[in-house]
Amino acid sequence: MIDFKEEIGKYKPIRPVDEVEDAIKDEVLDIMDLLQYISGKTIGGREKS
Repeated sequence: MIDFKEEIGKYKPIRPVDEVEDAIKDEVLDIMDLLQYISGKTIGGREKS
């Protein structure tokens, strides 16, 4: 039978939650920057002059 207390004692998180949140936030900001750049370059699917 599995000893859950022993298994939980062996568990080590890969990254602290704060680091994961920061990494996700950075990725979302990068995506938003790209979308703003793309939307600024085009209007209605046509390139701005």
